[in-house]
Amino acid sequence: MVVRAIAASTVLFSTAALAQGITSTKHNFQSQTNPVHVDPSATEDGICVFCHTPHKGASSLLLWNHTFSANNYSWADVSGGKTTGGTSYPTNVRTWTGSTAKCLSCHDGTVSIGAIYWSNATASPTVTMAGTDVGASGNLNNASYIIPDQSTGTDLKGNHPVGVPYSYDQAVATYNGISTGPDVKLAQWVARPTGVRVFGSGGGGAPAAGAAGIECASCHDPHGTGNTFFLRVTKSGSQLCLSCHIK
Repeated sequence: MVVRAIAASTVLFSTAALAQGITSTKHNFQSQTNPVHVDPSATEDGICVFCHTPHKGASSLLLWNHTFSANNYSWADVSGGKTTGGTSYPTNVRTWTGSTAKCLSCHDGTVSIGAIYWSNATASPTVTMAGTDVGASGNLNNASYIIPDQSTGTDLKGNHPVGVPYSYDQAVATYNGISTGPDVKLAQWVARPTGVRVFGSGGGGAPAAGAAGIECASCHDPHGTGNTFFLRVTKSGSQLCLSCHIK
């Protein structure tokens, strides 16, 4: 029931693609047909445990259970560390309370998928992983799913900014200690997006004018949707982009 509550809490707006259930997605690491799966010799048989635990996780927020990466992330190709609208890129993604660091704990390719904090009344019970998309240590090694530059594991160049404010209600916002840049054209942002998720203060809860932002989970629902790549809104006809951008 705890897991059901976690999943339900991630949906604040109507979605264009309803969740299909994690058991049929690539995040079901118990499925031996997945390119990343639990080694048959492992004793862990839970599905949700790779992200969530009811006890002794990394934090109460999402009851997070997967070991964080030690990497610090940056956008090396950003001139002056700011968007064209003057909004600063974050320099604290690894320590930020929002969900992006949680996504990158697997998707920067440096931490074993099976490296969790707690399972079966045991601390740090690393679960042996197997499959074509993991290396010998169980870390993700398929470049298609590693988000930072694979050679560094830290450079997010070329990737959409996350951990930055969103102009909810077309208002200047502060999020993750960053304020909307002075040259951002507020009227070019959908006031209250549907389908995608805009986060509230601290990286969780409901957004509000003046306190709203975007994370990896703004576009992706890790529990699964009817779209490819766990997208909350289909990318067909650029519907995903147009959920936020008025162009």
